[in-house]
Amino acid sequence: MSLLKKSRRYSVFYFLTSLCLVTPLYGQTYSKEQLQELAVSHVYDQLDPNTADNKELNALTLDSRIPDRGCNTELVFNIPTEPPFNRQITVQIKCDDINGWSQYVHVRMIELSPVIVASENLSRGEVIEPHHLRLIMKPKHFVRAQYLQDEELLIGSRSKRNIRSGYPVALNQICMVCKGDNVTIFAIIRGLKIKTSGFALEDGTLGEQVKVKNAKSGKVLNARVDGVESVQVII
Repeated sequence: MSLLKKSRRYSVFYFLTSLCLVTPLYGQTYSKEQLQELAVSHVYDQLDPNTADNKELNALTLDSRIPDRGCNTELVFNIPTEPPFNRQITVQIKCDDINGWSQYVHVRMIELSPVIVASENLSRGEVIEPHHLRLIMKPKHFVRAQYLQDEELLIGSRSKRNIRSGYPVALNQICMVCKGDNVTIFAIIRGLKIKTSGFALEDGTLGEQVKVKNAKSGKVLNARVDGVESVQVII
């Protein structure tokens, strides 16, 4: 081979190499699953960082007849609405190369709320301890008003029925003041708070009215449950 031919070959080689170094290689093929994941990730990036962890995002499955999508440029994402989003967000994924295409992906957003559940089976009458409980996130529309979010409020209360592991611990399933228990009575008189002792005449949970008997005077009082083995009377 002549020196001239060798020189031409090397020139072509270095020219192609230089193109690879200066030209970004965006060419990529995206499956339906990848497009769904990219849409979810894009929506998540638009959420308020302070509340993003309270959201669950899921993309609706794309039609199985949609082929894999190839693109030689960076993908462009567009959402027609601004945060805060509704429960369903439409994300447009667009490719602007010579064979440009556009794909719409629907992302469902579910609001989550913290709920205390039993970490193991609880028997009726069992005193609740810290290891019996754990905090999980559940869809907000499944969370009832009687579910608690503060584990400390439940410690020391007693289950009124069997509670299965993994199920929420609701106020109507426990008694913070149980019939026959010794209780601390806080009486509020003209702004002064007086502490005395007594015992409960009936079961009650947070905020409920129960009858208690003062251990010293023997007087029966109507009191409001304000904690475990604790009631408040306003005189």
